[in-house]
This record gives sequence, structure tokens and C-alpha cells, in this order.
Amino acid sequence: MKNAGKVTLLTFLIFSSLAILPMSCTNFCNDSCGCGPVFDIKDFRILSFETLSLTTDGQQVSPSTVLPYSTITKSFRIKETQTLAYFESNPSYFTFGTAMACSPPLPKSAEKMIGIQIINTREVILGNGEVIKVGQDISNYFQMNYFFNNTTRSIDQFLENGLTVFRDDLFKLVWNKDPGKEIELEFSLRIMMEGGLEFNLANEILSIR
Repeated sequence: MKNAGKVTLLTFLIFSSLAILPMSCTNFCNDSCGCGPVFDIKDFRILSFETLSLTTDGQQVSPSTVLPYSTITKSFRIKETQTLAYFESNPSYFTFGTAMACSPPLPKSAEKMIGIQIINTREVILGNGEVIKVGQDISNYFQMNYFFNNTTRSIDQFLENGLTVFRDDLFKLVWNKDPGKEIELEFSLRIMMEGGLEFNLANEILSIR
């Protein structure tokens, strides 16, 4: 009788525990988040970008500081955004004392980055005598990548098929040709997004040798 009583009590406790679980958790969950919480995508629209003059080891310097062309970057990142969707979640569910949770998806721009154009705004002469004129597109003199990636690629290759942009992304533009002497480049940076959205950053300076 004692054993029968223990079995009955144990059965009661098990079914009581199952009864307090949310209905959705009485079935097995196959996703990586278990039974919850559920996250809405928090897309945003970019309102502005900002630039920084950063050495390849991450030190911020004045744009007028002259450094070897391979050690200085004109970097840029998102400055302001507008949220398009809001985060919502159900209360965390517990199964036998264990919380089931999942990290939210990273917020991303609603529009992909599809192009970068760099226009020279001050005439300069390179060490080999080549003249870079005012209004000249000098995008092909630069290569691009995420800042913390040691390699770079042409801008067109990097943005091929459009690039999804996340809030914390930091990009770098690196001059890819030995100027042959000390020069100060002045240019405008045009960042093109899907849907005709554009950002123009004027009077950017890159001092190299």
C-alpha cells in the first residue's frame, strides 16, 4: 500500500507540473529557441552616416595627419537610425526549473548598401605626374571591407548583389596605390542604398604618402 501511495503521489506531481506549462510547450519544439520567447524583426532605416580617420590598428587620428597610404583608412559607420519594427516577446517559459530562451535577431537596415562613389574635389598631382582632377570619380583608387577584416577588395566586389548593413558595422576605405609623394586628398563620399536612398558626405580628407 505504501508503494502504491508513493506511485500515486509521484504521478499526481508530474501531471500537476505539466498542467502549469503553456500549451505550446506540451509539444516538442524543433526550433533553436525552444518554446520561446518569440522575437519580431527590428529592421531600421538609416538616417545618417559618419566618417572616421582610423589607422589600420584602430587608432583615431586627425584627417590632416599624414601617414603611409597602407596604414590609414577613411572609415564610416551608421550614425542615426529610425526603427521600423519593435521588439516583442512572450514571457520566458520554464520547464522543470529551466528557462527556455533565445537571443534576438540582430537589427539590420531595411535597405541594402548597393554602391559607393568617391568624387575628387581638389586637384592633386601624384608622384608619377598623374593629375587627379576636380570632379573625377576616384572610386577605383580605393578598396573596401569591414574594418576588422585584414583584407580588402574592390568596392564593386564587396557590394556585389547588395550588402545587408547591421547597426554596429564599421567599414573602411583604403587607398590602393602608392601616391609617390605626400598628398592631401579631398573628396565627397556618396553612399547608395536600395530604393534610391543616398547619403553624401562632403569635404572628406585623406592625407597620405
